[in-house]
Amino acid sequence: MKLLIYGAGIQGSFLTHSLMNKHNEVTLLARGKRKEKLLTDGLVLYHSLQQKQTKDSIRVIETLHPDDRYDLVFVTMKYSDFPTIIEPLARNNSSTILFIGNQLDAAALEKELQEKSKSPKTIYFGFQMTGGTNTEKGISILRFGKGKLKVGSLHTDFKITQLLNAAFSQSDSTWSYETKIDDWLKSHAVLIMIQNSFEYLYDFSSEKIRKSGDLAALSLAMKEAFALLETAGVEILPSGQKRFLRHPRLIKLFFTIYYRLPISQLVQGTFKEIYHLIQSFERYQTIPAPQLDSLLQAAKEKCERSL
Repeated sequence: MKLLIYGAGIQGSFLTHSLMNKHNEVTLLARGKRKEKLLTDGLVLYHSLQQKQTKDSIRVIETLHPDDRYDLVFVTMKYSDFPTIIEPLARNNSSTILFIGNQLDAAALEKELQEKSKSPKTIYFGFQMTGGTNTEKGISILRFGKGKLKVGSLHTDFKITQLLNAAFSQSDSTWSYETKIDDWLKSHAVLIMIQNSFEYLYDFSSEKIRKSGDLAALSLAMKEAFALLETAGVEILPSGQKRFLRHPRLIKLFFTIYYRLPISQLVQGTFKEIYHLIQSFERYQTIPAPQLDSLLQAAKEKCERSL
């Protein structure tokens, strides 16, 4: 099976490693220094909790050409980068595309890709339940047990069960079908947006966050944000998250513990992606949410000052 992983960051690198076996022909699309490092050293990953390092020899390309054809294309770029890859995907002959990652407007992304494609695409969305950090030594992966990929469609039909089963048949990772993937992705993206905005204001330092005493503000901002989603008709998923987010005191207790654990420093993102999530989220801000507005505005202003 010919598979393309479009994006060589943390998510794309782990997915590439997971899918490499004798039945899959996996290609990783990478550019710049990342491409050169992959060609020189191979795909080297350090698995934090498992305390092991893996190294794979992989096929790397820099450009997706129109005549390149893959059975399945996994797009693992960040939310802020999705618009830049619409044109190459639209011109390419591959017909089955799976976007993986934070997502607040899956319908618009799907519509744009279909409108620009010379032939119809079958488009799916998903999220990989792994994280990690980029270090000087390379990519460090954070995963609990096997990696897991949630996948779903914006439509009632789901036609890639056999394709995914075949791709993951001898993998260290698994996949599962999410019936309400759009709601699930919105719920997760908003959670990440608020948490990362808060952390960004404290330079992603757990020590600074603990000293700030501002976890109550984070808790209230989360409660307000999910109220906005529900007002817009989004179902908060998973359902346990909905119950949890109704209680700011529980949220504050959770994050008080979380920021005392080493694991809080094992997950990394870039605020560029979060900035774009905030911009997309603005259309949901239809009722007063003072604590949320204050948090997001402060994070946006800090980011704009750094440009």
